[in-house]
Amino acid sequence: MTPPTRTVWLLALLASLAVLFFGVCFQVSLAQHWTRPARLPYGVNNPVLAMQMAKPPWPAEMLAPGRNMAEMTHQQYIDFGYIPSYAALFTCIAILQCSSGRRWIAVLGPASIVLILVAAGFDVAENLAILGVTQRHNPAAWASIRPYSLVKWSCAFGAILFEAPFYLTVEGLPVLARLLARILGAASVMAGLLGLLCSLTGNEKGIGIAMLPLLVAMLVMPPFLWLGSRAFQPKIGRTGTPSA
Repeated sequence: MTPPTRTVWLLALLASLAVLFFGVCFQVSLAQHWTRPARLPYGVNNPVLAMQMAKPPWPAEMLAPGRNMAEMTHQQYIDFGYIPSYAALFTCIAILQCSSGRRWIAVLGPASIVLILVAAGFDVAENLAILGVTQRHNPAAWASIRPYSLVKWSCAFGAILFEAPFYLTVEGLPVLARLLARILGAASVMAGLLGLLCSLTGNEKGIGIAMLPLLVAMLVMPPFLWLGSRAFQPKIGRTGTPSA
């Protein structure tokens, strides 16, 4: 593997750590500031997902207890850091995928980049729509949230599914790295298939279930990328210069 490709592994590692950091921030902030209402709508357990899936009659009652309105606003600002992090991570993985010896896997790389960039754009639009409700108190903003969210999730799960073959077939890595890659591949297939189907059909509860394998992937990704970057670092010869 050439040094520029190793640089992509390192950039992907940094992006994965950023994704993990913002993912933890989401949960810590919710645990500290969210007052759980009697029930969340649509049979989901995540209040942010419930907000994203809002449909008439608008579930404004879930924002009423405690500091929930302010916390939902705060979640969107955390997301503004999360969005470029996952976009960078998926882009780096897609670049690595383009070097696959299997042509059908390599061609999925550029498609993944397109999908994740579209997802990121609609994620920003979704956040702005939610802020229209929670920060600007504009009732008309409710109607924009769900359409943006469904496009975002459809594209994101599509990108996850397109990158699954990379994890399932990547070679030239230590045994542990390959094992982690296969775990990532299995999680990507499960999340991608279920999530894409549920996003296209508007199944809110199914999207929530599809997000569960992504929690595993979020934890497994950094060690996989760290091992991958180390596997191809230049070896120093006796003369003190890098050797092949």
